[in-house]
Amino acid sequence: MLAVILVVVVVLGAAAVYYYVLRPSSEQITTATTSKLVGKISEKGSDTLLLLAQRWAEDFMKKPEYSEVQISVSGGGSGTGIAALINGQTDMADASREMTQTEIDQAKAKGLNPVEWKVAMDGITIIVNPDNPLSEVTLQQLATIYEGNMTNWKDLGGNDGQIITYGRQSNSGTYVYFKEHVLKNKDYRNDVQALNGNADIAEAVARDENGIGYVGLGYAEQSAGTVKIVNVKKDANSPTVKPSIQTVTDGSYPIARFLYIYTNGVPKDASAAYLRFILSEQGQKIVEETGFIPLTSDITQQELSNLE
Repeated sequence: MLAVILVVVVVLGAAAVYYYVLRPSSEQITTATTSKLVGKISEKGSDTLLLLAQRWAEDFMKKPEYSEVQISVSGGGSGTGIAALINGQTDMADASREMTQTEIDQAKAKGLNPVEWKVAMDGITIIVNPDNPLSEVTLQQLATIYEGNMTNWKDLGGNDGQIITYGRQSNSGTYVYFKEHVLKNKDYRNDVQALNGNADIAEAVARDENGIGYVGLGYAEQSAGTVKIVNVKKDANSPTVKPSIQTVTDGSYPIARFLYIYTNGVPKDASAAYLRFILSEQGQKIVEETGFIPLTSDITQQELSNLE
């Protein structure tokens, strides 16, 4: 009887050891049951969003579960990205302005359904050369400068010298936004130096003692020391406001905007996962790290709910 009991104990013990060895860990279970996403995503458009989009793509592809997804990011301007979406040449169009009704109609005429996604916020930042004594400007003064009705810095209490204006090319969302919200749709002066991107404007102003330009907040902060950020007043009787995360979020900075991604319909699979990453805590932390302003939690939740 004793021998029989011993045999049973040995057999049960061996079975327990066998089960422990073959039973996978929780990590092994996750790896075995989670399939990696595979796909290619093309993203094109806004130069303002370019550095941010590159960071999003790099950090997304570093995640093990998305290592088989390939994302290509390129600039060229908001108009270029939107045109590429309309023509079926990109999956995502980065834009620093809203699509126009004409662009939406063109997309629908081709059977597309353009969907807008808010992904970040930005403050259009006015910069001058560090040797320029100007510290603040009103929206009206900015309009007067860029319309060509104010041409000498001494009219703003500065040094006697011709005001050299730098701006973006017409396919830029920042160009359009500045024209709509600062110039009130009046034409730019004829001698505005139209440059390809924010970095080009910052470099030009850094070299030009009489230069003034407008760039995204992230680019202005990256160029700290080589350019000077000018505070903006809504009008002569309003307080002067420096562009920052707080002033853009609370609405006190008068030249603030959303940044967008446009897709054809609600994205699926890899594109949906990428957009969820952009709207995630990590994705919005990258927004802040690159000098832009994260979305508020309520806007983020609304955008995420639209993905479901």
